[in-house]
Amino acid sequence: MSLSESSHVIRPLIACLLAGSSMLAAQSGDPPTVAEWRADLQLLAKEFPARHPAPFLNITRAQWDSAVTRLDRRLPALNQDQTLVSFFQLVALPGDAHTTVQPNPARPLHYYPIEIYSFEDGLFVRRADSAHASLVGARVVSFGNASSDEAMARVATIIPHENDWWVRAWGPFWLTTAEMVHGLGLTEDPDRLRLVVERGGRLDTAVVSPAGPMEHGEGGAVDMSRWVSMRTASAPLSEARPGNLFWWTWLPDSRTLYVSLRGVVPAANSATNRSQWNQVFALADSLEPGRVVLDIRDNMGGNGALNRYPVQQILRRPWLDRADRLFVIIGRRTFSAGQQFANLLEAWTQATFVGEPTGQRPSQYGDHRPLELPNSHLTVMISTVFHQAPDEFDGREFIPPDAYAPLMSEMYRRGDDPAVAAALSWKAGPAVADSVAALVTTGDSAAAERLLRSVQQQPVNRYRSLEAEINALGYRLLGSGAAVQAVTVFRINTQVYPHSANAFDSLGEALVTTGQRDEGIAAYRQALRIDPTFPPSQQALRRLGVQ
Repeated sequence: MSLSESSHVIRPLIACLLAGSSMLAAQSGDPPTVAEWRADLQLLAKEFPARHPAPFLNITRAQWDSAVTRLDRRLPALNQDQTLVSFFQLVALPGDAHTTVQPNPARPLHYYPIEIYSFEDGLFVRRADSAHASLVGARVVSFGNASSDEAMARVATIIPHENDWWVRAWGPFWLTTAEMVHGLGLTEDPDRLRLVVERGGRLDTAVVSPAGPMEHGEGGAVDMSRWVSMRTASAPLSEARPGNLFWWTWLPDSRTLYVSLRGVVPAANSATNRSQWNQVFALADSLEPGRVVLDIRDNMGGNGALNRYPVQQILRRPWLDRADRLFVIIGRRTFSAGQQFANLLEAWTQATFVGEPTGQRPSQYGDHRPLELPNSHLTVMISTVFHQAPDEFDGREFIPPDAYAPLMSEMYRRGDDPAVAAALSWKAGPAVADSVAALVTTGDSAAAERLLRSVQQQPVNRYRSLEAEINALGYRLLGSGAAVQAVTVFRINTQVYPHSANAFDSLGEALVTTGQRDEGIAAYRQALRIDPTFPPSQQALRRLGVQ
């Protein structure tokens, strides 16, 4: 589970998702020897493929074996932090965000007393203790010997992830842990991390030292209640009630029912999760809200079986199941059962998604089980169950928002919430596809192309699948007998999305259907130049007797 970003603690080890094991000399007990690390490595190398249902979905067996062999050979030359990082990198290699590492509780990580956040405009020091208050609100230019971009690229290698948004969620945390920063080679001395920061165009250098060990376990925390924050205003609604995983409130000015679901679990002192949802829907029925906002951007899991009931209740309310009435806020920490909830909402409802892309693939492995390594006492949590997305062919890395609403550093300072603002200000207008169709019907294909390009270039549409919307429009026109207009629409799609094999494949189909065989073959061939393995174009050319 996850508390909101307003929580006054860092929770580094949340439900087995993140973990570490400090190797600083100040810790009690002897660290594992090379022979002991090697024994743990061999156990992990054997048991991970045996226990995971699809260990080599994203990598090959040869890649796994090669990585194990390389680490085995390198162990004698690695220090303890480098060895720890190497084990993290090995566990992250298969690309399963639920297959993770838990720490040895006797050897805690040490934290630098700063909190970093990845805003849309860069990495910033969001909070710090009083000794480092001068860093708060500054953009981080470099960590140790690397730029901030390079530091994030290195830290990504230790984070089991399925997309870059999960790295953006947790990379900044790992960059404030001494053992990982040292083991990744970002600094030669973990007791003195050199930061270069920028504020108002001026660069400054600071040296940060570890403040102490972090406690472990799901309740483990570093108390940040006295730290200095870059925020100069009250926290937004999304960060209210930080200790409550499931709560809701009525916003009378906008006639909005706002529902915060930070975990797929019953709330404290509640009989069941269903009883909580019954209260939500009873309130919705009585208030007749102009909109309902479901905020699951910080929902990192729970019991996925509980997701079906609220979706069923939405479908029973046609007045609610509308794109201009139901809004779902997603983000980089929408994960596990939270991701599964987003899957169902996307597949079965007409909801408008706002915020950031989710932190996981729609289809995922989960329900991890522990494998304790007997010498290092690291615990590797290995996935055991496959959770299929509603569409079995869904190979996306995340669910994208219909309206991209990223958080900028200045918005955070002011206490603004762009995702909630996007939901409250949403105005339903004519669909882009309808506007394109109207222009094509009048013969103004150039204006239709300009419109599509203009809408696509708007930041709010960064992740919107306009290509798919226009493709669907082309097939609607083709099916209704408007073949000439359909060809025009498909051609516009290829001009706006020239690197899409599917756009050219659709154009090829429309051309062949309208008797333009040679032009259709050329379009299919262009699709295969973009993607030589694109099955629909391969099959179409075979049907046409073309090599």
